[in-house]
Amino acid sequence: MGSITIHIRRDEDIRYTPGPLVWRGDAVTFKLEDVPYAAEVRFPDGTCLSIPGPYELDGNSLLLSSSLQTVASNAAPGPYPFTVTIFDGATSRKVGGQHEVKKGGIDVSTEPPTDPDKK
Repeated sequence: MGSITIHIRRDEDIRYTPGPLVWRGDAVTFKLEDVPYAAEVRFPDGTCLSIPGPYELDGNSLLLSSSLQTVASNAAPGPYPFTVTIFDGATSRKVGGQHEVKKGGIDVSTEPPTDPDKK
């Protein structure tokens, strides 16, 4: 199976390596980079991942700064938008606290991946 990494940084758009397209069984890693705060990843309209979340990340811990998930074997094809809320270290997670919200998404495909080396 394949894998993607979703890179989350402050003051930058979410980046995907190699891209946001996934297949059933693929590994998906959410990774905080240079963010010394807590963050939460949520799929507000339903998830394609085996564990529904939300996923808690902590930029102050190497162990907790990423979350490895798996695309469910029964995930329906299509887009799955998510939000990442980065909480300012000086405020709590309560409503009204300072935080940055980013939006992203992954797209589940049922088409087999194409191999660029085979023509």
